[in-house]
Amino acid sequence: MARTWNKPKPGKEGAFLASIDDNQTAERKTLFDAMQRVRSVVLSTEYDELLNTEIQVLLDSIKMEHALASMRQRRSSKRAGRVLIVTGEAGAGKSHALMNAFESRPEFENFGVVGEACPLLSVVAPSPFTLKALGNEIVRKIGYLGERDIPEGEVWPMIRILMKELQIFIIHIDEAQHGDQISNHAVHQAVENTLKRLLQDNDWPLWLILSGLPELARFCQGDRSINRRIHHVRFESLRFPEHAEAVRGTIREISSACPRLDCSAVLSDEFTARLLHAALHQFGILIEFVQDAILECLQTGKRKLSADHFADAYSARTGETADRLNVFLADDWDKIDVEIALYEQPVDDDGNPVGRKQRKPSPAEGKH
Repeated sequence: MARTWNKPKPGKEGAFLASIDDNQTAERKTLFDAMQRVRSVVLSTEYDELLNTEIQVLLDSIKMEHALASMRQRRSSKRAGRVLIVTGEAGAGKSHALMNAFESRPEFENFGVVGEACPLLSVVAPSPFTLKALGNEIVRKIGYLGERDIPEGEVWPMIRILMKELQIFIIHIDEAQHGDQISNHAVHQAVENTLKRLLQDNDWPLWLILSGLPELARFCQGDRSINRRIHHVRFESLRFPEHAEAVRGTIREISSACPRLDCSAVLSDEFTARLLHAALHQFGILIEFVQDAILECLQTGKRKLSADHFADAYSARTGETADRLNVFLADDWDKIDVEIALYEQPVDDDGNPVGRKQRKPSPAEGKH
């Protein structure tokens, strides 16, 4: 089996992107610039401060463990890392908030920069989930270019060695609930045991940040030795009317990226309730709807954001063309099952569901 650890060769994306730029009309470039400003707006929430506090606690515990290990009388003691679990419903904004936190902290310099050293490694858990697939995803992320997957029994010992060699202290696993969805108890236990070994490696203990759906909170719940080393941040769903003013503030703040855009028509209580329902009461989806609606508005050349623009964004995203099925147009909007419209279930050739439902992409992600 061929195995190399060379850095990936730079792609040709630069020439492709330059070609896109060269062939854009002046009108499309203006729209692109506006949407780039809209999507660059950084929205702060209570969770940003909470995440930064918990990450600081994690970093302090790393420093403490390594300081104690350097003391002669503690060299033979057992060391162990800690776990930060971040949970919330799909679309709550967990991953985005974590990426902002990682990119803003000086301790994680070079985070996300290909080929550069960073003490934090972030991966997305594969689905369907296996220990072999997760292990190979981790080694690929740090530069493994083998022609075949490494067997499960080899990849995890390799990971423990490489983490020390590369001075990686923290592994972040996003969508980590995939490992919790394994129905076979023995396999599920093997997943927990493998991650526990990373935490309890006396030579180079790792710290974990696991983010995903609420069921992830079950991780190592029955293991007292690990459970006491876990901190948990829960992203709660938005509620009406408690969060109505915060929703209006979000609309205003995103709209402010386009100085001449008037959003006053979409700040009423009724519209706020519709928007929350359309977004499944999740902050991340709500932001995407506002961005999509602004795109719909700017494409028409108008400067007044309206419910119709949100209705067009909803239709483009869900594929629902009937007014009676559009949350922003229907009279009985609160009875519409938005989850069915927003998510699509992957199926196999026989039409049987496989894996988790996938959220339909936002038009603003590729339309501008």
